[in-house]
Order: sequence, then structure tokens, then C-alpha cells
Amino acid sequence: MTRTNQTLTQLQADATVYYQKLRAYHWTVTGERFYQLHKAFEEAYERWAGHIDDVAERIVMGGGAPLLSLAAAVSASTLKEETGVQSPKAMVQSVVADTRRLLETVGEALEAAEGEGQRGVVNLLDSIRDEEEKALWMLSATLQ
Repeated sequence: MTRTNQTLTQLQADATVYYQKLRAYHWTVTGERFYQLHKAFEEAYERWAGHIDDVAERIVMGGGAPLLSLAAAVSASTLKEETGVQSPKAMVQSVVADTRRLLETVGEALEAAEGEGQRGVVNLLDSIRDEEEKALWMLSATLQ
């Protein structure tokens, strides 16, 4: 397996756990910022559903096999699953921390793809990074 596919597989695993965490937060958020956070979590999981699909397709295009089960994604992920209902502030803190970790993995995958001359992967990851850095900035501002 190429280094690019290894890092993309890690990204797929982490993003899958993150996606489910975002859905859990979308379902369970309460409080005076309910509407804002409910909408933000939904927008984020919808974006990441697309990112996951694009990453998995790039893994296949690179000759690899994407993770096919939730159990495989959870097992390979560096992120922790959500197992309980959190306060809105704790939800935002968790999403911010996880987004930072995902951006680190995107950076590692970018480095691998650049080193292996995989322009299509670089373009995809640059797009994900740009979109998610802005989302991180906007969500982080709610913690101020």
C-alpha cells in the first residue's frame, strides 16, 4: 500500500467516526444556541459525507481498498466515538479538537500525495483543507 493510501485510509477512518459524532450532536444538542449548533452540526456532517466518499474513491483509484464497515473505521480511527449526551459547549470543544486532528491527517496525506506526485489527491485534499479550516474558524469563534 502506498503512503498516500495509508494516510487516506486513516483520514477515512477518522472522518467516519467524526461524521457519526456530528450526527449525534445534531440530534442531541439543546439550549439557547440550539438552532445555531443544530444547523452547524448538520452542515458539517453533510460536508464530511461528501469528503468521505471522495477520499474512499481516491483510495480505490490508487489501487487500495477503502474501509467497508463501521467497525473497521472505529478500530482504525484516532478519534473517539461519542457515547453520551454532552453539553453544547463540550460538543463544540470536541468538534473543534476533532477538526484539528482531521486537518493534521489531511496535512499528512497531502505530504504523502505530493511526494508521490499524485496531483488529483493533492487537489482533493487542498479543497477539503480550505473548506474545513474556514469551518473550524467559524466554530471556534463560538467558544470566545
